[in-house]
Amino acid sequence: MMKILKINIYGFGKWQDQKFDLSQNLTYFSGPNEAGKSTLRQFILSILFGFRTKRGADRYLRYEPKDGSKYGGELLVEHQGTRYLLTRVKGKSGGKLTVTDVATQEVLSNDVLATLLGSVDETLFNEMFSFSQTELTEIRQLERDEFRKRVLKIGAVGSDQWISLQSSFEKSADKIYAPKGRVRPLNKLLKKHQKLEQNVQEASQEIGEYRQKTEAENEAQKKLTKLSAQIKDSQDKLEQLKRNLSGWSIYQQLQNLIKRDNQGNSTISTDKIQDLEKLNQQLNEIKQTATDVKTKISELMESLKSNPRVVFFDQHQEEVTTLRDELGDSQSLLNQVEDLKQQVNEIEQEKIKISSQLIVGETIPNSFTDDEMNQVQTNLDQKSKLENQKQAVQDQIVHIQNRLLEESNSRRPTTQPTQKRGLQNVLTGVGVILIIIPWLFSMGIGLKIGLALLGLVCIGIRYFMRPGTDNQTKTHSSANMDLHAKLSDLNTQLEDISKQQQTIAKKLTAIGKQKGISNSDPQTWPALQNYLKRFELLTQKQKTGKEQIVKAQKQISEFLDKSKLLSDWVVLTGDTQEKIQNLNNYFQKMDQEQQDVLKIRQDLAYYQNRFKKVTAQKEEIQHNVDSKLKEAGLNNWESFQIAREKQYEQESNQEKISKLKQQLNSSTLKELSQFENKEQIQDELTAQTQSLEKLRKEQETLIEQKTVLNTKLQQLADDDTYSNLQQELANLEAEILAQTREWLTTKLAAQWIDETLSVASQGRLPKIIKFAEQYFSLLTNKRYNKISFNDGTIVVFDTNNQAFDVGELSQGTAEQLYVAIRLAFVEVMTDLVDLPIIIDDGFVNFDATRKQNVMNLLSKISQNHQVIYFSTETQLTNPTSNSQVIYLK
Repeated sequence: MMKILKINIYGFGKWQDQKFDLSQNLTYFSGPNEAGKSTLRQFILSILFGFRTKRGADRYLRYEPKDGSKYGGELLVEHQGTRYLLTRVKGKSGGKLTVTDVATQEVLSNDVLATLLGSVDETLFNEMFSFSQTELTEIRQLERDEFRKRVLKIGAVGSDQWISLQSSFEKSADKIYAPKGRVRPLNKLLKKHQKLEQNVQEASQEIGEYRQKTEAENEAQKKLTKLSAQIKDSQDKLEQLKRNLSGWSIYQQLQNLIKRDNQGNSTISTDKIQDLEKLNQQLNEIKQTATDVKTKISELMESLKSNPRVVFFDQHQEEVTTLRDELGDSQSLLNQVEDLKQQVNEIEQEKIKISSQLIVGETIPNSFTDDEMNQVQTNLDQKSKLENQKQAVQDQIVHIQNRLLEESNSRRPTTQPTQKRGLQNVLTGVGVILIIIPWLFSMGIGLKIGLALLGLVCIGIRYFMRPGTDNQTKTHSSANMDLHAKLSDLNTQLEDISKQQQTIAKKLTAIGKQKGISNSDPQTWPALQNYLKRFELLTQKQKTGKEQIVKAQKQISEFLDKSKLLSDWVVLTGDTQEKIQNLNNYFQKMDQEQQDVLKIRQDLAYYQNRFKKVTAQKEEIQHNVDSKLKEAGLNNWESFQIAREKQYEQESNQEKISKLKQQLNSSTLKELSQFENKEQIQDELTAQTQSLEKLRKEQETLIEQKTVLNTKLQQLADDDTYSNLQQELANLEAEILAQTREWLTTKLAAQWIDETLSVASQGRLPKIIKFAEQYFSLLTNKRYNKISFNDGTIVVFDTNNQAFDVGELSQGTAEQLYVAIRLAFVEVMTDLVDLPIIIDDGFVNFDATRKQNVMNLLSKISQNHQVIYFSTETQLTNPTSNSQVIYLK
């Protein structure tokens, strides 16, 4: 078998750079009109047999691409285990062909393709292995004889050409002579011969002796005519007896049928039979539907079981679902760990920055509590207040000292020597410095007070050095006494303030030691508190972050431990991120598979629901059948079949009686009724044959006598007229003989062709009929089970053995008969050549049931032959393991 495995189209019509896989034995190409089905079919033929020429109608079958694409393509075929790549591109003589052995990549001779095709050309391929709806439609339009010829000669190579030649011979013969013709050459010559013969007879009457001979010849002719009438009558009787003999079997059938028809009536009406058959057909169809649906359910369930990943998921659905739910949390935890690590690192960097800004030693102290900060703030506020008070007292002391200095200057005599005034001024300046400057530095409070007293002494000395009158001296002494008293009081206040400052300093020092920041200025402590609190907050966040990292890593680790359940399906090596990613990839694949499984389960649910509905319908129909049977008084379907067969038998008998009566006319029936058996007819036929033979011998004797008389009459013809007429008659007879010879030659040639083609088919005809009967029975739901070729006529028989001529069949049934014979022929011819069968939308006249039957037949045939079927139908039968559907757009 040569099988097409793949199609690769470079450019052909609408197809460019297109590939098709035909590895299945049965391939359906489905698509609407102009989807490219016919183009694809012609591509296959073009690669096998060459591109069509550009002349005539062939140019429309070239399908050269209009966009300039490379013209041609490839077919990958297989023959007897060897694969060949057939490549054909644009070129001379049907295109450039290359044949390559796929296994060895060796370019072979183009003769290899001829070997693969078995000397089949495109015309013969279309006659044997390909047919379309157009060819099937023509079947109904053929006359019976033409249909017979087409079927009987289907096995002969080039039969159409031979049939055409036969028709040509028959037409040539009809142009020479026709029984009822007038203008044809031989008809004219015969008519002329009749007239010329009459002239010869008229000329011969002038001869005396000739006249006597003529009378004798006439007497012989009368006897001959009478004898001919007797022979004719004997022949008629003989023919009638032959008809009686040939019709005796029909007559006996008729009598038997009449006898059986008179034996009884049917127990069930035709209407009830039709109703029950219709219900039974519905029941069978619904049972088949239930079986198909059940098969589909089994296939879907098997599909679910055949996927180990899905089986594993079903067995561990709860655990896997839990892992699936926890995967997102684990991914989030992993991302959270990365974020926390980054936050902990950022916190550490900020802590280092804060540590570098705090001058507090190696250890960062804790922040102040609210009470401690309140104490610090209170002491700092008191310290600030005391500083302000001290500054105010110092300002008063300076003011008093300035007054005392002014008083001292006012008592100084104007003639005071310059040297003495300079000394007073120095003493005053030293005194002021000793009183004010010590308070600007960190010194002991005793030292500050001592220096202040020393300054007062200096100022006092300067005062006593001032000259003046006694009254002035007294006055100034009194004022100075007040100022000195006030100055002493202020110094006392200053000393008290200094003591309070020392107390506050001790408190602050104690707080500083307690916090470990005694080396820092207390004034900076409030600002330091913000840094310390920030540091503590960062430390706490850092601690919390690390704890969260540990906790998250623990949860991730626990999740990965549970994920070991999937270790057969997921690679759980590498770091945590890789493991999580592998799990994520697994669940993504599972999502896709679950989508597929969901689709299968949805289909399964649909078919299970469909099965319930179909089962309910089946039960309802079964109930209706049982009810109808009960109404008809029948116990079960078997009793109905018996009653139906009886009814059908009666109807068939009546129909057969009618047809048999049509075959035997009333006169024949009357004659046959006179005979008791076939032997009587045979005896009378023998006697009549002997009588006819005796009459024919007498006829031969008279003809010899008449011939002698005619010879003597010719010898007596001594005049030129008679001689010329005789010569003319002889010439005319010679011409008639030549025309007759030519007519017989063409007529016999036509008959020879007919017989020869019939013989060519008859050798394989029994096998063809055997397969055709099987296929025709399948296509017609077993209604017809026998095909017969009788006297050049095709007759089919139904289950009741009722015969039907092809012309009596419906269009669809006639087409199914032809399809059955064509496919049977392909099956029988396998030993000579086995090529792919190509069918182009060939079953549009088939009803739904018979269309399904032909699909089943194609599926059966595809077990041994490749079948390629092009159709506009979109709802094709679900492909089997050996078939596929390719949808074209």
